Amino acid sequence: MDIKPMPLPLELVLNVITCSLPKYPNVLLSPSHPITQTLLSFTLVCHETRRVANRALLKHCAYFATEYSIRSFLLQIPGRPDLRKLQNLFLAPFVNIDDQPMAHWVRELFQYTSASLKRLIIDIPLRNLYPEDDHLDVRRILREGFLSLENLEEFVSVRDELFLDTIQHSDEPAVWKKWSALKRLALYNVDADEAFWSDIARMPQLQTLVLTRADGLRECNIKNCYSKFSKGRAMKVLLINVATDQVGFSQLLRNGWDYADPEKKMTIMTYNIPSLYADEGPIEVCQDFVRAGAENGTLWGWDGEIIQHPPKFAPRARARLLD
Repeated sequence: MDIKPMPLPLELVLNVITCSLPKYPNVLLSPSHPITQTLLSFTLVCHETRRVANRALLKHCAYFATEYSIRSFLLQIPGRPDLRKLQNLFLAPFVNIDDQPMAHWVRELFQYTSASLKRLIIDIPLRNLYPEDDHLDVRRILREGFLSLENLEEFVSVRDELFLDTIQHSDEPAVWKKWSALKRLALYNVDADEAFWSDIARMPQLQTLVLTRADGLRECNIKNCYSKFSKGRAMKVLLINVATDQVGFSQLLRNGWDYADPEKKMTIMTYNIPSLYADEGPIEVCQDFVRAGAENGTLWGWDGEIIQHPPKFAPRARARLLD
């Protein structure tokens, strides 16, 4: 007697899809990841599995690291309005940074999704674009695209500080200053001078700032600069570096911290990245580590060693120190 296989109930199949999703809600997966491949397979099973799988693909798998991936997505948008509702995106599509057609596609992608996009990770060497040469048009196109991201809440730039100045040696405002809804910001090798901290203090929603291999930390009194314009808003600052290059508490200007931040609403921490391979340079180690943390959704939860306020001395103790 032939036994015909029984089809699985649809509810069970949909449960399989749900159980295959990443544990954390902010994970972004590459096209080659097994979960991405599984979701793509479920888009071919039936209408209902395609609906659920497509929703999960939009949430976890918008990972554009090739020309083909970004072009194919843009070509689908006219026939699929749901693609305009993209909320999470990883972007690293440039092979040659002076690729003007790619810059146009990136701008078009941002303009299509600007109303919905909340979280963006970029791995783009924008510092290789120089405002005084033929790269100027590419820089202008990209700047226009990034400025359209009015609802962005999380942003990570793996390779620089989102360097998109179009005028050499100008005071052109940083693009991220225009994102009034921004809550979490991660930048690489920013010049953390007094002007930078005053800009950060004026960001109305910003809660967490991650700075990897930042410059100027030893020359600027961070809390004093921040408190002038922050109106007492709490802020978590994570300073990431390899241990040999990390700024120490004794190297930071901490005079006046008790006055500038008496309730210690601004928390400054150092986070040392382990160097797993001796032949890797500190730049590559830091960039790869931060990129991995951003993709797997753990970056904003990292904590390090808190930089404490300088100790207070009683009058007699102070006198003994001066003797």
